[in-house]
Amino acid sequence: MERYKARLVAKGYKQRQGIDYEEVYAHVVRMETICLLISLAAQMKQKIYQLDVKSAFLNGYLEEQVYVEQPLYFLVKNNEDKVMKLNKALYGLKQSQRAWNSCIDKYFQDNGFTHCLHEYALYLKVHTNGNILLVCLYIDGLIFMGNNPSLFEAFNKDMSREFEMTDIGLMSYYLGLEVKQMEGGIFISQENYMKEILKKFNMLDCNPVNTPMESGTKLSKFDKGEKVNPTFFKSLVGCLWYLTCTMPDILFAIGVVSRFMEAPTSTHLKIAKRILRYLKCTIDFGLFYSSFSDFNLVGVCDNDYAGDTDDRKSTTGFVFFLGDSVIFWSSKKQSIVTLLTCETEYTTTISLCVVSIGTNREPGSLYSLVDP
Repeated sequence: MERYKARLVAKGYKQRQGIDYEEVYAHVVRMETICLLISLAAQMKQKIYQLDVKSAFLNGYLEEQVYVEQPLYFLVKNNEDKVMKLNKALYGLKQSQRAWNSCIDKYFQDNGFTHCLHEYALYLKVHTNGNILLVCLYIDGLIFMGNNPSLFEAFNKDMSREFEMTDIGLMSYYLGLEVKQMEGGIFISQENYMKEILKKFNMLDCNPVNTPMESGTKLSKFDKGEKVNPTFFKSLVGCLWYLTCTMPDILFAIGVVSRFMEAPTSTHLKIAKRILRYLKCTIDFGLFYSSFSDFNLVGVCDNDYAGDTDDRKSTTGFVFFLGDSVIFWSSKKQSIVTLLTCETEYTTTISLCVVSIGTNREPGSLYSLVDP
């Protein structure tokens, strides 16, 4: 604990939709976009910097009429029976995040930034001399990069004049990602988070294994093993899911065990703990982004056929590379039951094209399909 904080917060749980609040949604940058930005920075041999907004939610202006009781020990003398009307957001209000997001979005647009059509939390500013500045926003944390370092100081000063900011400098820790920016490239990992998970589930001294799941493993919801605590199992799977931000190799195994969170058995728990044993072996692993001469976007996909023993649905997996740097990966069951292996392949290709079209209106120029 560096310092104690005391905030005046609102009782948001007393709010009623349509009266005290309407829209609560706010845009945040996706992890795939962050990986893309890191890949671009490594390719162009640039640095990524980070800013943090202090008490960000207090900057947002409310669109609804919200009234709160006078805070205890701060009652206005002779007006104790009155309430206060809020003009700006407080922590605790359901719409605080949306109000802050609207505030900073307006600031960016008023200062020459435009947001990406397919990623509203990614902003771009192009100067007349050809210099560009890219900014990613995740609630109150900003990361930015550009092709001219002189833009960074000006951006810092402009932001500090409008909001109270903390200049963190080079991005080193962002959304749980440990980032090391080196001369030869950028390395991201979640080593400390892995250690916390292993400690939480008493697996620090476990025997490591070389694979997250044994080949040919088949699980079923009708398994006759002993029932285990669903809350404990959900906590374990939830912790493992966040590790897929830097560990694509465990994505399939986690996707399989997550299908049994409602009624897990000892068999399912054993497979989940095997993933922890694999993490023990790969605790210092991560993703390395560097510069390559062949900087094309390539998508690789694969699938099984009727791999789920319960509903006979197939599982699709794909990964996108920029050069040799991975920026996006996925592994999940298909939404339909396919009767032929050819139909399974078509379903996989269509899902890959949907991802590509969401990034670029000309999917043919965006990626090349490679049969693994």
